[in-house]
Order: sequence, then C-alpha cells, then structure tokens
Amino acid sequence: MFKKTVAFILAAALLISLCSCGLLSGRGGKNTAHEELMAEVRELAAAAAEQYDARLTFESEYVWGLAQAEISSLRLFIDWLLWLGGEGENITAVIGDAPYRSWEEIIAAGIGSPAPFSFEGLLCRVMGEKERSEELYEKAKYNPLYSERDFRYLRDLSVDELRPIREEAAKLELEIYGVYTPRTVLLAPPTGAEFSPAYHLAMAEEMAEDPKTAAACALNALLASPLTPSLYAGASVYELNAGNAELALEILNDGLFLAPEDASVNYVAALVFHAAGDDASARSFIDTAKAKADGELLENINRLAGQIGG
Repeated sequence: MFKKTVAFILAAALLISLCSCGLLSGRGGKNTAHEELMAEVRELAAAAAEQYDARLTFESEYVWGLAQAEISSLRLFIDWLLWLGGEGENITAVIGDAPYRSWEEIIAAGIGSPAPFSFEGLLCRVMGEKERSEELYEKAKYNPLYSERDFRYLRDLSVDELRPIREEAAKLELEIYGVYTPRTVLLAPPTGAEFSPAYHLAMAEEMAEDPKTAAACALNALLASPLTPSLYAGASVYELNAGNAELALEILNDGLFLAPEDASVNYVAALVFHAAGDDASARSFIDTAKAKADGELLENINRLAGQIGG
C-alpha cells in the first residue's frame, strides 16, 4: 500500500538548502572561490543525506547531483590546468582514475548544474578558444542556478599550488561518488537545457516509439525538477510502458509521499490499482484525484471512475 504522508515542509528544505549554500548568489572573491565551492558542496551533500533519510529519494538525488557536478567540474578543470602546466604525458594520465573523466559525464551526473558548462567555458578561454568559450558561457548562464564566481585566478597558479587543491577536490568528489549513483543519462549532445524538465519531456514524446528511451527521458525530467508532482505521475507511466514496474512503483510511491493530494499522481495510482484488480483502493485514489482535478485530467478520472463503478 502506498504511504500517503504530508511532506511539503520536508520538500521545501530542498530550496532552502540551495539558497543557504550560496548556489543562487554570486558571491566569491579572489583566491577563495574554490574554497567556497568546496564548502557549498559539503553543505549540499549533507542536505542530500538528510533528504534521503527523510524518505525524499529523488529530491536527494537532485541535490547530490548538483554537488557532484560542482566538485567534479572543479577537479576536471584543475586536471586540465595541470596538464597545460606540464603535468603528465597526456590529459588522460592526469585525470587518472577519477570517476568522471569528461564534461559530458559530469553533465549527466548533475543535470541541474551549470558548473560543467562554465568550467569548460573557462578552460576554452584559457586555451584561446574564444568562440567555444562564449558558447559554453551562454549555456551556463541560461541555467537559473548560474552564479558569477570568478575562478580565473586558478589559471595563474603554479603546478605546485594547484596540486593540493586538486587533491582536496578529488577527495570530496570520491566521497560523494561513494554514496550517489546517478540515474540520469545524456540521451543527446549537451545543449545547456538539461536542467529543464520541459526539455526532457519533449524528448520523451519524440522517443515514444522506443519505450525504454522515452522512460529514461521522463526520469531525467523528474530528476531535473523533483518538487513537481506531475512529473512523478508521468515518469511512472513511462516506466510502466517500458516494463519497469518496480521503478514505476517507486516513483509513484515517492510522488504520493511528496504530494499526497496531487490529482495526477492519485489518478495514476488509481490506474495501477485498477489494473491490479484492487478496485477498492483505486476508488480511494479516484476520490482524492477528483477533489483537485479539472479539464482533461478530470475527464480522464471520471472515465476511469465509470469503468470501475461502485
């Protein structure tokens, strides 16, 4: 049975944590930006752990993804600076066994973050690729979480000065990697719109003939905006269509935990219980859905109610 518990106060902690750690501000001074970023990453990781313990699974994954993208981007940027400064035979040797070895991998791990775009943009500027740099900065600035912290001083540091920063960043990166396994995947070349659920939903519609890919797109949409109840309903339907019943039920259960009165989530729950032959439970969810629904959704709910009867 689905657990229907009010969780709006707990979910609001997600936005509070983002604001309190400075990701929505533009702070950062000379020679301190990397220290502030690491402090913010630790705060994000702690907030994600609290959300996970509070049974807010997808919300915690979103915040962990932000933390992972921030610290991995900093580490990869320093890897490139070390190589440009003469460290290692090639960039692969400098990166070593780091968990995320490319900007694309980092974007996939934290689709809500602008960090991989802004750090790669700064790297391109260092390497004299002005046009590419400007393109990446535009993508980063399109993200509402973009901040104007200045990391340019890192390019002026010596290899010996960069190494301890890299070591600290790599250690923090591995700490997060040890507890966070991304479910997000890149299904197209990076566009800068990965933070937008609308972008992923549009891809899901385009991929409708491939149920598994469409489901992955819908899950990306949910993980890009885990405080939007309707995304839980949509993602669970896509997962059911793809034959992923266990994940579909996990998504639906979490949607009901987050927003127990949401019409779309309750409607999908009613569909699931009706399909399972438990019409008594389905009616309960229908009653809840009707109270908040209108338009086409209400028509669908009434149609299902007519099929069930009683």
